[in-house]
Amino acid sequence: MRQCFDVIIIGAGIAGCATAIALLQQLSGLSVLLLERRSSTPSSFRIGETLPPQAMAPLQQLGLQEQFRMRGDIASLGNRAIWGSPQISENLFLYSYYGHGWHIDRASFDSWMAQQAEQAGAIILNGAAVTGIPVYDQQCWHLNIQQNNNTAHNLEASIVVDASGAGASFSRNRNVHIESFDKLIGIFRHYQTTDNTDSTVKDTDSYTLVESCSYGWWYSAGLPHGRRVVALMTDSDLARNANLLNETVWRDVLINTHHTNQRFVHAESLSALQVKPAHSQRLEQFCGPGWYAAGDAASTFDPLSSLGMYKALRHGLLAAYAIRDDLLNKPGASEKYQHVLNAEFKHYQHMHRQYYRLEQRFSNAPFWQRRQRHMPEERFPETRSLPTT
Repeated sequence: MRQCFDVIIIGAGIAGCATAIALLQQLSGLSVLLLERRSSTPSSFRIGETLPPQAMAPLQQLGLQEQFRMRGDIASLGNRAIWGSPQISENLFLYSYYGHGWHIDRASFDSWMAQQAEQAGAIILNGAAVTGIPVYDQQCWHLNIQQNNNTAHNLEASIVVDASGAGASFSRNRNVHIESFDKLIGIFRHYQTTDNTDSTVKDTDSYTLVESCSYGWWYSAGLPHGRRVVALMTDSDLARNANLLNETVWRDVLINTHHTNQRFVHAESLSALQVKPAHSQRLEQFCGPGWYAAGDAASTFDPLSSLGMYKALRHGLLAAYAIRDDLLNKPGASEKYQHVLNAEFKHYQHMHRQYYRLEQRFSNAPFWQRRQRHMPEERFPETRSLPTT
């Protein structure tokens, strides 16, 4: 394997692969290496994700729209929410420009994106991690790489992209501060529907369902092959205090929901309870001399926004545009990137507060108090939008 690359991307998830694909579209002959710490396909037991209709825009820009449609992902017709009222509110994707969203098997989608990056010309090194602290000298990065098979590499690159996920390993090594805004976690489990599942309940698999409660809110969605996922979103300290990580307690809280529990009456558990961090955070700076952060490494959004995968695709495109300008010695590339991601996160914070303000039935509960008093009132324009998970 060659030792010098134009761009090394740390992380072969959605953001990293999107960056690689977009770069290779714009600059033919570019050498791009993706480093993926996992040595095999990730477990299929991951919390379900919904790709919103607007995600088709970055997929089109990446030239992947037709290949994506051929995957045959389950259509998501919209969102249903019991939020701010005991009544179900509905947001139909039918009226969006792209028609509908998609319920995604995330492990399958990640693998598919990696295949697209390789077909575009990127090299993926699996089971590889950066060791030590990368050195930037004379506009060139020097990185020490260790693979699971004990193979070591000393690599060089003009640009490094941190797409390592919420841990932002490369950025933290650069002493870039990560600012966290809450303690949100998802306590989730996967289920398999049974043959006697009511047809009315099966129809709801075309919709994502969100139902608020005093502890936080429940998320549930259909997945490929008759599977479903349900997650209780709450704060980590509240979960410990209420013993919500206990199987029996978690199940009792689920049974006490008015609508979510109906999706799992005729379903068998496929997994034990699992916990995934879901807090909002951002890097103090998103780029610097010779490096850019993208996807969850740059910022993470509350799953209520349903924008995680869309943001990863978008960041890949934005990072590629900035890197292209950087490599072509065009001025202002990093400044523009920093400005765009700053504006994006500021807008996210505005919408985040507005959505949580809509639910007043549990205003005395700690989970809701934390979110409804977190930011100054004047920073949030009036809106009547409903949650769009």
